[in-house]
Amino acid sequence: MTLSRRSQLRKNTEEIQKLARQLGVNDEKTFHAEFSEQYNKIMDNIGKTPNDKALTGQHQDMLNTLQKDFQVINGRYEKEDESYRSFTMQQKDLKETLDNFSRDYAKIINENGKLFNENIVLRDTNRKLEAENKQLRTEIEKNREITRGNSLHM
Repeated sequence: MTLSRRSQLRKNTEEIQKLARQLGVNDEKTFHAEFSEQYNKIMDNIGKTPNDKALTGQHQDMLNTLQKDFQVINGRYEKEDESYRSFTMQQKDLKETLDNFSRDYAKIINENGKLFNENIVLRDTNRKLEAENKQLRTEIEKNREITRGNSLHM
């Protein structure tokens, strides 16, 4: 339960009066008169003199402090947001690079596979052509020998 500022002051005044009576420091009338005067001055100044740091001045100081804290925190959030945006862009760039690499790598592997298969077919064709060439040379040699033998016999 929160007490208003005035009720808190009244309660504190009563406690101080009890202590003063117990200690016998001042008689009650003198103490009460002096305290009432101070009490009235304080009550009159609350909210009216910000330079004396009355309640309004204290509130203004707290508000200024909170605003500075808020600006610092907000600045941190802005820096974190910028870092996050930068990190996110780096991730997107990295993803795009990896996607491009994967696509290009798959394309190259596919082309290499086609070229490898084409190379095998060409080797087989070359072997067949070499065998045919060898066979044709053999037949040409036979034909030459036959033609030479016929020309010698004639």
